[in-house]
Amino acid sequence: MLEKYDPPLVWKLFESISGIPRCSKHEQRIRSWIRRWAGKRALPSREDEAGNLLLQRAAAPGCEKFPTLVLQAHLDMVCLAQEKHRVDFDTHPIRIRVDGKRVRAEGTTLGADNGIGVAYCLAALEDPELVCGPLEVLLTVDEEEGAAGALGLKPGFFSGRYLLNLDSEEEGIITIGTAGIETTDYTLAASFEPVDGAAEIGLSIRGLPGGHSGVEIHLGRPNAIKLAVEALAALGERLPVRLARFDGGEATNSIPAAVECLFSVPRERADQARSVLRQWQSALLQSSCTWETQPEIEISDGAARGAEAGAACTVELTRTLGGLLEQIPHGPLAYSRVIEHLVETSNNLARIRTGEGGFEISATCRSSVDESLERLSGELKRIGEANGAQVRQHSRLCGWSADPASRFSELVRMHYGAVLGRPVALKAIHAGLECGIFTGIAPGLQMASIGPDITAVHTPEESVDLASVALLWKVLRRIITGMGELA
Repeated sequence: MLEKYDPPLVWKLFESISGIPRCSKHEQRIRSWIRRWAGKRALPSREDEAGNLLLQRAAAPGCEKFPTLVLQAHLDMVCLAQEKHRVDFDTHPIRIRVDGKRVRAEGTTLGADNGIGVAYCLAALEDPELVCGPLEVLLTVDEEEGAAGALGLKPGFFSGRYLLNLDSEEEGIITIGTAGIETTDYTLAASFEPVDGAAEIGLSIRGLPGGHSGVEIHLGRPNAIKLAVEALAALGERLPVRLARFDGGEATNSIPAAVECLFSVPRERADQARSVLRQWQSALLQSSCTWETQPEIEISDGAARGAEAGAACTVELTRTLGGLLEQIPHGPLAYSRVIEHLVETSNNLARIRTGEGGFEISATCRSSVDESLERLSGELKRIGEANGAQVRQHSRLCGWSADPASRFSELVRMHYGAVLGRPVALKAIHAGLECGIFTGIAPGLQMASIGPDITAVHTPEESVDLASVALLWKVLRRIITGMGELA
């Protein structure tokens, strides 16, 4: 379907990639497909213990002295679907459609983050008209859920000293610096026992815009989990509440767009509870008139879905959970004093799930200043422990310090600007890229990151601009063929 668009080779590869399930931590099939693809083209490939792939293209005659360029992208994607769109991401392909000037998916995330980057990498290996020096293509796994692939890389897996990351999402921008990231997981133990004389009430909040917690955290978008906490707090001030279920959020790097709660109150006070929730709902809808989308709020008679009917945790534990979720910060916490409008430090209260043993909560903090990340990490741990939760912090990614004077950044800027017809900006961003990890295993590595115009990443509204994909392919080919300037 997409081959008729420019560039046909890139779109053909992207369509093939989209037909293969590749949610984070489930990249086995896409890895096998790429190894077979490379074998058919006699391209050397190898895989490390973490599941990362390295493919190579030899230098064309006369280009043997060009420095090796590493093209890098990640294989996994965030798999989210619209509420009414039923899909099994482990078996179903992403169904693509062209909507005017943009490419979208039918009811799910598109996976242009980072499927388009992978398609560019493979196209550069295959393009018979590309006259270039030696290329290495590094394809990592599990980037979206903690960058386990990049963290598992060993020194020497790739040899190039120049790396072009293809995981950016804004045309006309060259990324040369990113924030460091860490994920904090909380486990709050709870037992769920039948409650006599109780009425069950359900609260559902949906339809919020969500979005990428690095790219869009500064927009002030509402967090569905935080809204539910406010509702439960309003209830708890007036009557005893026992939680049976609290599930919300999608991925650790997404702003929560939906949440569902199930709780019990004394049967004789059920009408009072509903009245309190309706008052909270009315006030929220009045205050949300300036939001991008209006929330869909449902207050219903609950039935314990997937749990013993009437089973709930104690009033005290419910209050403890509410206090923990209230204390975990969400949103921008500090702005850069050097780069205007750049968020320096933030935290995303990302996800909560109810399990047999209690509640599992995840939050993701970011900062472009290592000391600030360390302080925030310590504060998040303290909050959890003060509320009786077990705390595990993991997937710490180093920040990538911007170096505008890099020869490689200058080469990328020059060729990008020549194609675009205007100057291109060098930019540091609050989102995280794997580049910070690469500096730890390859000291002295010079890097830059580019990508086409992709919007609403990590949501079912994700889309990529057709013309931008074509333009970035021209930019990429110029950078590849221009690597001799660094010899």
